Amino acid sequence: MVKKNRKFNYKKDLKKKWKQMKAKTNPEVKTEQLKEFWNTHKSIKANYAEMGLSADPNVTIGIPKTKVLLNPEVMEISKAKQLNQALNESKETPALKKLLTEANRSTEKVYNLNENDTLYCIYMLEKYGEDYEKMAKDYKNYYQDTPAQIRKKLNLFKKMKGPYKKYLNDKKAGVNFLDELDEKY
Repeated sequence: MVKKNRKFNYKKDLKKKWKQMKAKTNPEVKTEQLKEFWNTHKSIKANYAEMGLSADPNVTIGIPKTKVLLNPEVMEISKAKQLNQALNESKETPALKKLLTEANRSTEKVYNLNENDTLYCIYMLEKYGEDYEKMAKDYKNYYQDTPAQIRKKLNLFKKMKGPYKKYLNDKKAGVNFLDELDEKY
């Protein structure tokens, strides 16, 4: 048997290929909930199965074939009940419980406006109150916002916790915003 001389392929990046293979076989788990349950000596599928998760949802859920949909098999009632019970009995592992509690935890939406827009909103509220038509005609409406756009911007400003509460507290204290804003804005 004659040994064939191989030529080195300079186009292949072997270091990159080695890193890709290493990442496939031993992935880095970045999720805090999964880190403590991840076993580096097991495969990805085995780790997911142990945690009660699915590595491939197409296999787990399964998409029925058209042939099966057109000609459904008739199943006995007792067999159907057994299948239903098997599906309803879910294995709640500690990892799955932790993931579910993290997913069900409510988060508050944070609204942001830049400093110029907050000053603009304060100026408009001080000068015109809730009259959006007059706000649209104001000379400080540099971007020529329509009344609807100004209303949206003011509603966003009112949803912001920090700046709007500070504005209300300062207004109760009797601060005159129009003089200050003419200097800044």
